[in-house]
Amino acid sequence: MRATPVLLLHSSMSSGQQWQALRQSIDLPSTAPDISGYGNAKMPGNTRQEHQLQFELDRLQPEIPSDRFHLVGHSYGAATALRLARLYPERVASLSLFEPVAFHLLGSGHPQYNAVEELSRKIESFIDQNQTAEAADRFIDYWNGQGTFKRLNEKMQKIFCQGIIKVAYDFTALMNETCQPDQLANIRCPVLLMEGSESQPSAHAVMDTLKATFPKAEHHLLPCGHMGPLTHPDLVNPLVSRFIAAHNKAS
Repeated sequence: MRATPVLLLHSSMSSGQQWQALRQSIDLPSTAPDISGYGNAKMPGNTRQEHQLQFELDRLQPEIPSDRFHLVGHSYGAATALRLARLYPERVASLSLFEPVAFHLLGSGHPQYNAVEELSRKIESFIDQNQTAEAADRFIDYWNGQGTFKRLNEKMQKIFCQGIIKVAYDFTALMNETCQPDQLANIRCPVLLMEGSESQPSAHAVMDTLKATFPKAEHHLLPCGHMGPLTHPDLVNPLVSRFIAAHNKAS
């Protein structure tokens, strides 16, 4: 009997390294690959306007276990995880999500969808004008509070200015996704939903949709923001570890 492995997908502007501490606390084989454009993964070969979540899954295919596995995701990685779980529900043993940025679930008429769409357009406009610092500033401050980017040291600002190019791809992929809540009905594995009390209304709107879609899901509202898995691993990691252990079955 082989232990059920764990696949962990990171947020935008991050890499698989963000899950290092969590992986050490899970007594199962695990993998935390870099999503395209982050860490050691190459940028997508397609244009920004063409980008889709499925492209991420295609590139991650060699890292996705061929049998049953536990799936963990944060932010963009969590939105990608939702698509993966929807496409292969029979292979996902459990699904742990921290604030998936699956804004497509809100629908284009939702005010929070419109707010995110405007943010995406603003970031793309800055990038098109080669104003990556302004684009990174807008993105980082949206999720972490006004003035956050300017308080970072020069090295971190430079890293985020480079990463913001892929963030624009990520926004396009999210907005290109057409999946609606009723299409998640085939996900029948145990679901853990986590969100930060200090996060943006757009993230809470998505979480409200997911709570309605998965009424039996375990839900936690934690005293942190959208970057909780990075800023408050002491709150997030024990929840994920216990959830996976509770629902782990050898396969």
